[in-house]
Amino acid sequence: MAYEITHVRVDGEYNRLEDHITDVKLSDGTFESVRQVVGFIDGRMEYFFTDHLGSKAQVESVHPSGHPAYIRTKPNQTTTDNLLSLPRF
Repeated sequence: MAYEITHVRVDGEYNRLEDHITDVKLSDGTFESVRQVVGFIDGRMEYFFTDHLGSKAQVESVHPSGHPAYIRTKPNQTTTDNLLSLPRF
């Protein structure tokens, strides 16, 4: 089963150069922390988001050495993370 992320919550204090996503809201109204989403993705669950044109972008977990795991869209034609274009909640 695939889960659509529709909104994000960010903590702008995490890194002054960019926002840090802390939680997501799914299309069914469920809220999940990034830690939960990372665990689910690592367990082979699929997450995606749909842009304003209807294109789907897959979400992946990233595990940088010495830093907390986070989520982002899989690399595509843009250099910015598509998730940050979603509405905030």
